[in-house]
This record gives sequence, C-alpha cells and structure tokens, in this order.
Amino acid sequence: MIIRLVAAIPLESGLAGLKPEVGPGSVVLCSPQPLAVATAQRLYPDRRIEVKNLYQAPHTARRGPLALWLWLWRPLAGDEAVETARRRVVDSVIRLVQVAKEQQEATLVGDPLFLRLLALKLNSIGYRGPMFAGFKAGQTAQYRYTV
Repeated sequence: MIIRLVAAIPLESGLAGLKPEVGPGSVVLCSPQPLAVATAQRLYPDRRIEVKNLYQAPHTARRGPLALWLWLWRPLAGDEAVETARRRVVDSVIRLVQVAKEQQEATLVGDPLFLRLLALKLNSIGYRGPMFAGFKAGQTAQYRYTV
C-alpha cells in the first residue's frame, strides 16, 4: 500500500516538473485551499477529488520553516488549538489508510504544514517515508507500509 502526499503548486509555476496522471485511479483527497484544489485537478484530471475541511492546514499566524514547531510549542492567540489539529491529522490518516487498503494507493494534496504533520503520524504507525523533510510546492513524498 502506497500513500502519496503532494504539496500544492502555485498556478504561475505550472506543474513544477510533475507529470499529470491521466486515467482512472484512486480517489484524491484534497484540502479546500484553492491552490490545493487546482493542483489536484491539474495532476489528476480523470480522478474523483474529495475536498474536505478535514484536510486543511492548522490555522496559525506563523509562516516559514519553523512555523510548525513554534505553533506546537507555543500557539499564539487566535491560532487553532493543537488538540483540534491533532484530531484532524489522525482522522485524515485514518481516511488515507482506508483508501490505500481499498485501492492499493492513496493521495492527498494539501498545504506543506499539514503534510508535515501527516508525515510524522504516518511514520509513527509503520509507514516509511520522509519524516522531517519539509515539503515544497510540487514536492511529492511516498510512504509505504512496512511490517
């Protein structure tokens, strides 16, 4: 079973070197963020795209490479509660694993911050793939289940 995480690509950068996967395949899970939806539509034109708020990044005022760690350590006033986001990560991973079991692969297109949280959780339950590497626009990471 393979799980793919794909960071949303800005419209002006085309597909950032990625090739669209034409033809039928598993459902693509997608953040409601407009860049994520546009990326999913461009990369997977023939697949059903499941857009849900469940797959969106935590609401935080911080941006940049340390945003995730600073938010986990000390959320600012107005930031989403860590427990709320953690529950969304767990529910998203459950959905990814469910799709992967049914169709041998699952793909989620979203914000790099949320993908990092998913990567940590996937590695903690036995999937192997990049754990601490940051996601950049258009970057895809694969996670395979190992017994």
